[in-house]
Amino acid sequence: MKKITRTLLALSLIGSVYSANLAISDDLNAVLLPVATAAVQDNAQRITADGYGVAPAGLPMGQAKAMARRAAILDAQRNLVGEIKGTQIDSETTVEMAMVQSDTIKSKISGLIQGAHIISENIEPDGSYKVTMSVPAYGVGSLAEVAYEKLASEGKISNNPEPAPKPAPEFVQTYTPSSPSTYSGLIINAQGYELVTTYSPRICDTNGRVIYGAKNVNASYAISHGVVEYTTGAAMAAAANAGNSRAGANPLIIKAVGTTSKIVNKCDVVVSVEDGNKILMENTRSSFLSQYAVVFQR
Repeated sequence: MKKITRTLLALSLIGSVYSANLAISDDLNAVLLPVATAAVQDNAQRITADGYGVAPAGLPMGQAKAMARRAAILDAQRNLVGEIKGTQIDSETTVEMAMVQSDTIKSKISGLIQGAHIISENIEPDGSYKVTMSVPAYGVGSLAEVAYEKLASEGKISNNPEPAPKPAPEFVQTYTPSSPSTYSGLIINAQGYELVTTYSPRICDTNGRVIYGAKNVNASYAISHGVVEYTTGAAMAAAANAGNSRAGANPLIIKAVGTTSKIVNKCDVVVSVEDGNKILMENTRSSFLSQYAVVFQR
């Protein structure tokens, strides 16, 4: 019932929103903008939201369907805004917080919603009209561009990334590689711990030393691919362990000992001091951190 009530209200708002130069209100809760239907690649990382519209009674079928579709688009755009607002830029800041702090970021999010595409639409069994819309999470014209521009302005990422730290000297003196072959990348298994996805994740050890983070990644690469790749669930984890991820065919797999946050959200994984040194030592052999070949398993 809430869905129907909200959508009928959306129908009444269409005219006023459309006539206001297709503008977005200050809180981004009134959006109806030109949209396009897109053929989206299956492997594209996108942020999606559904919207529903109900055809008003007493109108010709074609007109009623068009109005239901418009209402569904409005509903989907509102829901998409909600999804975007809740996204973590880093462990301290959500997109919503950044929008409050910056009119520039608010404007860019408005443009992102304006460019959202319809990826599917259909009439539901109950007669309502359903639309699924999306914006890219990564790549050109994506939320990542907005996130990493903010991080760059704060000196947290750049196109001249910092090298990874060196392992502790005492560890170097006693370390013996378990295999003569080098590792192609790194997988941190954080399954069993709360881990919130973010555009700026870090690997820290239990002493607080940062092993890897956004400062070690080229900003242009991060916009296209992210600082790390996330996997969710047993099937994706097994595929990554078998070599089907950006960590490559022979990944070093480390079990996290926890997750942590600077303020609220647990976006950073924690490894033991010994495993932190092992990561850095193996990185000196094959430079997988400078290739950003890092995967977090959730």
